[in-house]
Amino acid sequence: MKHDSADLMQQESEVNHSRRGLFRALSRGVSQSVETPEAGKINAGRPLGAVEESLFTHLCDNCSACVSACPQNILTMGNNGPVMDLSCNHCTFCQACINACPTQALNTLNITDTGWRPTFSKSCNAKIFDNCQECVDDCPKQALSLIANSTPILNDDCNGCGECLSSCYIGAVC
Repeated sequence: MKHDSADLMQQESEVNHSRRGLFRALSRGVSQSVETPEAGKINAGRPLGAVEESLFTHLCDNCSACVSACPQNILTMGNNGPVMDLSCNHCTFCQACINACPTQALNTLNITDTGWRPTFSKSCNAKIFDNCQECVDDCPKQALSLIANSTPILNDDCNGCGECLSSCYIGAVC
């Protein structure tokens, strides 16, 4: 059976359309499956100003310049680069770590929040005895409030500085 030119053009058009459709679908699927970092997403656990984690691990060369520059001594070198440890002190947002970073793994795009958020244990004196409000008084952003015989309540003003953690003398802030 011999095909005439109109039939061949029709078949070729369908094949080309199918190929185009296939490649469009594939490219749509690939582009939709790639995670794009959220703008302004905070990389909690890393130093102030840390870019999104996958980019951070690519950019950071583990030079520890940020750790040396931190006047509060809240940065330490972990297995995968610098980490923020607020257990002994708080972040003052001085940006010394950002200024010391030679690779832009830390930058001024994320300088208003560390990403850390406090949690309060049941051993909190405000809950048990209703006689403590150290963390509330020391919070520079007034991000904590108290209700009688309850653990402190955190609001959206928290910037993760860790002052509440430093001020809790019984270790009820985690």
